[in-house]
Amino acid sequence: PIAKSYGAALVVGTIDEDPVQAQAFTRERKLAVARRSVELLTSKYGIPPEDIIIDPLVFPCATGDENYIGGAVETIEAVRLIKAEMPEVKTVLGVSNISFGLPAAAREVVNSVFLYYATKAGLDLAIVNAEKLERFASIPLEERRLAENLLFNTPPAEVPEDHPDRDLLREAAAEDAKHDWRAQSRGEKIAINQFHIAAISTHFRGKMVRQKAASAELPLDERLSRYIVEGSKDGLVEDLNRKLAEGAAPLDVINGPLMDGMAEVGRLFNNNELIVAEVLQSAEAMKAAVTHLEQFMEKSESAARGRIVLATVKGDVHDIGKNLVEIILANNGYEVINLGIKVPPEDLIKACQQYAPDAIGLSGLLVKSAQQMVVTGEDLRDAGISVPLLVGGAALSEKFTMSKIAPAYQGPTFYAKDAMTGLSLMNAIMDPQSRPGLLEAHTLVSAAAPGPQPEPPPAAPGDRRSSKVRADLPVPPAPYLDRRVRLAPNLSEIWSYINPHMLYGRHLGYKGHFEKNLHDREPKALALFHEMEEVKRSAAAFMRVRAVWRFFEAEREGNAILLFEPGARTPVERIVFGRQPREDGLCLSDYVLPPDDNGRRDHIGIFVVTAGEGVRQRSEQAKARGEFFMAHALQALAIETAEAAAEWLHRRMREDWGFPDPPTMTMQERFTSRYRGKRYSFGYPACPNLDDQRIIWRLLRPEEIGVELTEGMMMEPEASVSAMVFHHPDCAYFTAADALEPANP
Repeated sequence: PIAKSYGAALVVGTIDEDPVQAQAFTRERKLAVARRSVELLTSKYGIPPEDIIIDPLVFPCATGDENYIGGAVETIEAVRLIKAEMPEVKTVLGVSNISFGLPAAAREVVNSVFLYYATKAGLDLAIVNAEKLERFASIPLEERRLAENLLFNTPPAEVPEDHPDRDLLREAAAEDAKHDWRAQSRGEKIAINQFHIAAISTHFRGKMVRQKAASAELPLDERLSRYIVEGSKDGLVEDLNRKLAEGAAPLDVINGPLMDGMAEVGRLFNNNELIVAEVLQSAEAMKAAVTHLEQFMEKSESAARGRIVLATVKGDVHDIGKNLVEIILANNGYEVINLGIKVPPEDLIKACQQYAPDAIGLSGLLVKSAQQMVVTGEDLRDAGISVPLLVGGAALSEKFTMSKIAPAYQGPTFYAKDAMTGLSLMNAIMDPQSRPGLLEAHTLVSAAAPGPQPEPPPAAPGDRRSSKVRADLPVPPAPYLDRRVRLAPNLSEIWSYINPHMLYGRHLGYKGHFEKNLHDREPKALALFHEMEEVKRSAAAFMRVRAVWRFFEAEREGNAILLFEPGARTPVERIVFGRQPREDGLCLSDYVLPPDDNGRRDHIGIFVVTAGEGVRQRSEQAKARGEFFMAHALQALAIETAEAAAEWLHRRMREDWGFPDPPTMTMQERFTSRYRGKRYSFGYPACPNLDDQRIIWRLLRPEEIGVELTEGMMMEPEASVSAMVFHHPDCAYFTAADALEPANP
C-alpha cells in the first residue's frame, strides 16, 4: 500500500458494512470495528500499530435525536477499551461535533468538558479549535455540571413541580442504576435528554443576551431604533421611560424613532440582510414598545396610519401567509381587521361597510383560490366597493392579478408577492403624494387586448398506456388490506423527516444553504436553529401527528383507476385522471399493472396525515401575547410536520410493501423522491382535480383523525396531507391535462 511505502499514518473511523450499526455507536461495536481494522491493517498490509489512529466517532448529544442519546458516554468508554486492548494504537476525536445544536457559548463549555473526560479515558489526539475551548478548571461549577449532566444523560437531581415529565424524571433519579444511561427506559432517556438540553440552552442563551446589551453611549433615539432593528426588548422599557421623561409625547416616540427602526427593518429585509424570523422579532419589540406607550396616551390619540381588512378567500383554510401580513402591518402602524379563513364575499362586503377600510387584502394558496379572488373582486365591485385591493398567495402572479382579478374588480388592484411588499404598497397607498398616480396606474376596467393566439393544443391524447411505463412487471402483493389508524408516538422521529429548506428557507425566510451554514456554525443559521428548537419544545406539549391509510386492490381502465374491496368484482370507487397533452403522454392510471396470470390485482395506497390539532388556537394565543415569531413558527412547524409525517408514512408503506429504501439513502434523497414509486396529491400537476379529494374521504373517513374537507375540497386543519401511493418503478412527476370525464361525484 502507498501508506506503508511512505510510512504514513492512517486514520480509521469505526464504520463498517453492518446493516444495523454501520457507524458504530455502542462501546462494544466501536471496539469490535477497531479490533477488526487493526488486525486487517497489521496482518494483511503490514501497517505498524503505532501508525494506526482509530476515530471512535463523536455523535451530537443535544439535537434531541433519541438515536444519539448516550453517544458521548459510549465514545469515552470506547476510547478507554481501545487503549486498554491496543495500547500502541492511537485514538482521535473530532470534538466539536459533540455540541452541535447548542448556543456558541454552551458549545465551548460542552466541548471542554467532553475533551477532559475523553483525555482521562486515554484519548491521544483531538481535532478542535483551541480558541473555542474553556480551560476545564476555569469553568464555573454550575456550567460544568450542566455539561456533565447532558453528556452523561444523568437524571436531574431537582425537577420543577410544573415540569410535564416530573414524576418520570424523579423516579429515574431515585434509582442509582438509572445513572447509567443504558439502564434507562426509552421514555426516561428522552425525557432526561430533553430536560438537560433545555437547561443548558436556557442558561447560555441568557448569558449571550447579557453580553449583547445595548450600548449606553448611543443617543437615546438611536438606541430606541436599534431595539426595533435588533428585535431586542432588554432595556427597551427603561429607555422608553427616559424618552417620556424628556417630555416627548408617546405618539411622537412611536412615529419617530420606533417607526424609523421599522423602516430600517424593511430596508434590510428588501436588501436580503434580514430574514422573516428576524422581522417577526422586530415586530415583537415594536409591539412591546407600543403597548407600553399606549398607557400614557389619550384615548383619542391613535398611531394608526391606515386601516385594512384581511381575509383568506372562501373555501381556503391557509392562513400562515395572511397572519404574517397582519403582524407586519399591525406593527408598522396599521389597524388590521383579520376576518380569518374561508371568508365568503358577503362577509367581506359587510366588514367593508362596517369598518370603512383604506384597503382590502385577500390571500389564498391554490389555483382554485385564485379563481375565487376573481369572483370576490366581481362581488366587491357590484357592492360599490372600490378601495385598493391587495392580493397574494402561492398560485398568484402579477400577470394573473392584472389580467383576471383587476378587470373583475375594476378598482385599484395590486399583487403583493410577500408581506414586506404588502407593507411597501400600503405605505405608498397611504402617502398623499404617491397615492393618486399609484391608484390610477393599478386600475384596469377591462381585460388587456389579447396578444397573438397560442398554438392550438394537440388533439386529445387518448387512453393508451404510455410506452415509458412497463406493464410486464410482476404484481407485488399488498402487505395488508385493512384500514389503519395511528397516533405517531414519537414526535422527534417525525421531525427528523422535516425538510430544512422548507422550514427554515420557505417559511422562516433563511437565505442560503441552511444545513451547510448550520454545520459551519454561521451565526444567523445557529440563532434560527436554536429559536426553532424552543418552538419545538413548546409544540411537543400539544402537537399530535395522526395518520389513516389503506392499500386497495386496483385495476386500470383507460385513464381511470378502479379501486376494489378485497376480492370484490365491483369497484368501490373509480378515479378518472388526465393525461399529458403530448404524444405518448403519461397518466397516473399507467402506473397500475394489469392482473397477473393468477388474476391477482395490483394495489395502490392512500393516506391522510395531520399535525394541525390545536395549532391555530395556540398560534393565535401567541400572537395575542405579542410573541409573533412563536405564532408564525408554530404554524410553519405544523405544516412541515405534516409533510414530514407524509414522508415518514410513505417510507413505512414502502417497507411494508417489500420495497425498503437502501440503507445508504439519505434524507435529502428522500426529499427528492429517489426511492421506488411516487406519491401524488390531488390539486397538483399530475392530478389537478381537487374535487377528487372527496373520494379519499369516502374511502378512509379521515374525520376520525380530525381532518375535514371544506366546500372548496381543502383540508382543515391546514397542516394536513393526503396522497395516493404508487409502487411502480417508472413513476415520474408530470403535468396532466384535465380529465375528459368526471369521476364519481
